[in-house]
Amino acid sequence: MKDRILRIMEHEGISPSKFAEEIGIQRSAMSHIISGRNNPSLDVLTKIMQRFTYVDTDWLLFGKGAMVKNGITKIEEPDLFRENEINPTIVQVEPEYRKHTEFSKPEITTKNTGIEQIKYEERSSKNVSKIMIFYSDNTFETFTPEKNKKE
Repeated sequence: MKDRILRIMEHEGISPSKFAEEIGIQRSAMSHIISGRNNPSLDVLTKIMQRFTYVDTDWLLFGKGAMVKNGITKIEEPDLFRENEINPTIVQVEPEYRKHTEFSKPEITTKNTGIEQIKYEERSSKNVSKIMIFYSDNTFETFTPEKNKKE
């Protein structure tokens, strides 16, 4: 029976993993069937017959007769390229006649804002007494300005 399943895969041109995906079983189950470790279950055979309707049931189960049912041929699914074939058509292009519209130049206006007074604030009598830097490893450094330094 595994030879007949392999023949269906060959006829379809698909790999065992794609075949397993098509009929809805796990790839490992398909691998066991192909290697001869397991025989296909009734569920697997039913899924094959439901998915590949052109396969003759007697041929699949017993090897009798032809693989393809009488009067049925494999339905080819169109690929992306055949589906969107380009059919060149000659289109007569008519010239466009548009009205010519004159646009006036926009006026540029600037806002005349008054001169702003800059206010200078004197420093307060506060001085820096200490700078501490904390590091991610839970250490720190302390910096203190020199007492005798004049500005």
